[in-house]
Amino acid sequence: MSQQTPTNTHEPDLDESILLDHSYDGIMEYDNPTPGWWNIIWFGTIVFSLLYVLIYHLSPMVLKPHQKLAAQKHHAMEVMFSEIADTPLTDDKMLMLMNDEKWHTIGAGIFQLSCAKCHGSQGEGFQGPNMTDDYYKNIKTLTDFFGVIKNGAGGGTMPAQVQLNDSQITVVAAYMASLRGKNLQGPRPPEGEIIPPWPTPTQSSAPTDGTDASESESQKAP
Repeated sequence: MSQQTPTNTHEPDLDESILLDHSYDGIMEYDNPTPGWWNIIWFGTIVFSLLYVLIYHLSPMVLKPHQKLAAQKHHAMEVMFSEIADTPLTDDKMLMLMNDEKWHTIGAGIFQLSCAKCHGSQGEGFQGPNMTDDYYKNIKTLTDFFGVIKNGAGGGTMPAQVQLNDSQITVVAAYMASLRGKNLQGPRPPEGEIIPPWPTPTQSSAPTDGTDASESESQKAP
């Protein structure tokens, strides 16, 4: 006697009120509404994006990335030059900067960025005069470098370096003064006139390495 597998011929009742009025290949689709929490997230992202654009990109209250970088550089510059900013400009100050390795390196960097295109990469002269000989057109003393760099000279032939602050000008002035005596050959003949040598460094203008000058001299004595 064969057994027959019972078949369920009962079709589930369909609530046609929640079916969409179309079908795809005979497949009916329920009209399931999007959950409310999903709509909240969706509209929330739209509101957030609008606020983000208005505040972060268009508001003057928020610094742009390049403005943040400029502010950080400015702050670092202020910290770097704070130790010399309040010191009056004198020959001793210039001589101290000329003989201090740290300031000499900083001055060289400023020179390459702001001065080398006219005075040559080593100060040998190019469009501007040679800075390595003993001839000067607008310089009589060490402190004259500051005024020439800051205010310009030659009726605009030497432009005023308005992009540099006073401390930067002082440091690059000391660097340019230190180039004297190298006598590098450049494309321009000597210009101006020979001026007296720079003054001799005093104890107050000697490099500060943590050793007292008098103590250092006594240590050298036999």
